[in-house]
Amino acid sequence: MTAEPRRTPREIRAELGHPVVDVDGHVLEFMPAAMPYVRESLGEELYDQYTALRSPLKSSMSVSDVATRRDTRHPQLGWWASPVNNPKDIATSIFPSLLHERVEELGIDLMVLFATNTMGSGGIGNEDLRRGVCRGFNEFFANTYGPYRDRLLVAGMIPMVTPEEAIAELEHCHDIGLKVVTIPHCVMRPIKNPQPGSPFLWPNQTHWLDYFGFESEYDYDPVWAKFKELGFAVCAHGGVGAPPPDFYSAVTSWMYNHIGSFAAMMYPLCKSLFLGGVTKRFPDVNFAFMECGVAWASSLLADTVEHWERRNITALWETYDPSKLDRAALVELAKQYGQGLIPEGLSDDELSTMLGSVLLTGMPPDDPDEFSALGIEDEEELRDLFVNTFYFGCESDDRTAAFAYSDANAFGAHLKPMFSSDISHFDVPEMSKVMPSAHSLLRDGLMTEAQFRDFMFENAVRLHGGPNPDFFKGTAIEKEAGEVLAAAALTGATSGS
Repeated sequence: MTAEPRRTPREIRAELGHPVVDVDGHVLEFMPAAMPYVRESLGEELYDQYTALRSPLKSSMSVSDVATRRDTRHPQLGWWASPVNNPKDIATSIFPSLLHERVEELGIDLMVLFATNTMGSGGIGNEDLRRGVCRGFNEFFANTYGPYRDRLLVAGMIPMVTPEEAIAELEHCHDIGLKVVTIPHCVMRPIKNPQPGSPFLWPNQTHWLDYFGFESEYDYDPVWAKFKELGFAVCAHGGVGAPPPDFYSAVTSWMYNHIGSFAAMMYPLCKSLFLGGVTKRFPDVNFAFMECGVAWASSLLADTVEHWERRNITALWETYDPSKLDRAALVELAKQYGQGLIPEGLSDDELSTMLGSVLLTGMPPDDPDEFSALGIEDEEELRDLFVNTFYFGCESDDRTAAFAYSDANAFGAHLKPMFSSDISHFDVPEMSKVMPSAHSLLRDGLMTEAQFRDFMFENAVRLHGGPNPDFFKGTAIEKEAGEVLAAAALTGATSGS
């Protein structure tokens, strides 16, 4: 992180003249206090099963022998992941009363916090365990952090293996007063009939990853509709469910596995929701991709635009339909320039057939309009469906957050980055340095004052306040957030409306 020791976080915050909202910090759950909630939710029999459960993640973390790791391909997972040079920071991560006491000292007005030790609960295989564990921990979050909700908001965990379980836990989180919820980036599903020898599957591969949008196993539209009904933004965070198996390949280095892994998780989720037409069907639902930066989203938008320009249904028929090839002209060109490559004595029909075999044709899908779910007529609609309702969490030392405002983006579009502290995790060795690090984006001229205000404050307000105008009532920034939402309502800037 780029430190600025001459000014404290509180002094930097005072100079900004606007609130600071942290959309993604973390807590270190005090498990002895949390587990009674899980016991109550599960009941004794399931609770005993849960406490006896040894997850693959825990098993991997316990394998220390490198030779065994190489033989089994157990990846190296997190180790020494809690900074220990500042006991007060550790206590701040554990005890909400201390975090609440220090939040202004850190230069922050309102913090949205996500789990740490309970991550992975949405990926438990047994449905009864999965639903009960998520429910129990959500009860713990609501009761433990509820008294501090003027400055601290903890996200509940939503299991997403089926729409039914997602809807049930969304309603539960709403009922117990949680304002923020998080979903896993995907779920694993069994392949019904894996084909041995397929070049597109790993040998003996048994599962695939479902990202809830394009070609999902289930119709998740009722889930997005429930998000809208209850006033939740859809916040996706890596680690809630399945890990990214393609990224966790190193058996000796957690850093090798970790670098880029959050972007790798969020990229296919974002693409699936977008190309699956979710933002088209639900323009009033906001989606946030946490702790992953925004540079990959700039690339995804540019790449999608390029593909749509060349492969939208109109361009497809005009440019790529094999029946429109002037084969006679191609034959004449072959006769003129193909000496030494084309066998002598071929008839024109034979030559035409030979030339045609070189073309990249392949078998078209049943629906050749591969962008049909978007339901768009032009590039501007494509831009709006991506830009209006997608938000991106960027850590304080992520210099690529400035890419969101680059004129090099497709259409010159400005994306919606948001300040994320990631406190309580290894990449924040000292909490007091988060705010100065973020401020370097403004100090070094990578963002304008207006862009920095969006990054540190207004985008977070639009993300959560768009679907729920009452989101900030009772918080320390109720007045300022209300002013942003009132102004946004005039332009529809809180959502894609």
